[in-house]
Amino acid sequence: MKVVFILPCSGGAGGIRSTVIMANGLLNRGHQVRILYRHYKPANIRDRLRLIRNWLLLYDNKQDWISKFRGGSEGFKDIETCSFDTEEIIIASGIECYAELDRLSGNSNIKIQYIRGLTPWMPAVMDKALSMKLPKIAISTSNAEGIRSFRSGEVLSVIPNGVDTGDYYPSVDEKERNGIGTIYSGHPAKDPGTVLEVLRRIRKRFPNIPQYVFGKYPRPAKIPRKDYMNSPSVDKARDIYSRSLVWIMASRSEGFGLPILEAMACGCAVIATDCGGPRDIIVDGENGFLVKVGDIEQIVQRVERLLNDHVLRERFVRKSQETVKKFTWDNSVNKLEKLLLKISEKQ
Repeated sequence: MKVVFILPCSGGAGGIRSTVIMANGLLNRGHQVRILYRHYKPANIRDRLRLIRNWLLLYDNKQDWISKFRGGSEGFKDIETCSFDTEEIIIASGIECYAELDRLSGNSNIKIQYIRGLTPWMPAVMDKALSMKLPKIAISTSNAEGIRSFRSGEVLSVIPNGVDTGDYYPSVDEKERNGIGTIYSGHPAKDPGTVLEVLRRIRKRFPNIPQYVFGKYPRPAKIPRKDYMNSPSVDKARDIYSRSLVWIMASRSEGFGLPILEAMACGCAVIATDCGGPRDIIVDGENGFLVKVGDIEQIVQRVERLLNDHVLRERFVRKSQETVKKFTWDNSVNKLEKLLLKISEKQ
């Protein structure tokens, strides 16, 4: 089977990482797989300077997921200059790739949209992508519901992300697990204002409890320097998770929410906003807490409850380990492989 993934960019985004893992999984099973990714071309000097600034501040070699792909990869500025084998299945990974698929409309290859998250903050992009009459793969149940609401293109399957327990596991002595952790991002989907206010209130209410924060964005002034790590490696991220009693994901929108599984695998009790993808992972009150999007005080109250109720926190951690076993990359690659083989047989 021949497969080509199209990505909207290269770099350190979670969707890039997930696609590379899935592509490597198919490659390991003997399939011919390659990756094409868009080269962003700045329209003017200001955009060029912004691109250079973002590259210097936000990315480093640890976050270059494309380099971890074991097959062939190639950047493009115009997808129409790329050639495709007639038997290749083209999978556009990410909602932003709608433009590439539109430019390939005259191409006879099978094309699939792998929707890794909706973009309500970019309604024009979302409308154009989800209105395309192409088959789609969703990353979560809520993701599939959002796609179906457009009534354009069959949802072939829900194929979630997985977590590698060889990378994410409790890595420090439990006596060193003493803090509260989260990820900070300036992206509107991650609700940075809520994250910062939650951290401020927790710091005020629990001044002696360390806070552990990481992200690929520059450290905001409201987070103390000692509490923040920019673009950590997998090893360092694992260490941060492992030092956290409670992990918070306060996003406004998540296609899936992979950090929830990473935190669970590392032994954290997790609180997440009910923002889409987390519903497939967390059963409220059973293996974590789901809270209303933007409800800062409810998040803080849930943190306080978990810090004071050791029995509840330990039950969440125990149940979380069972949850993690259901979400493996091997299971995800299995689902994708079976789906693509079924599709290729009809060619």
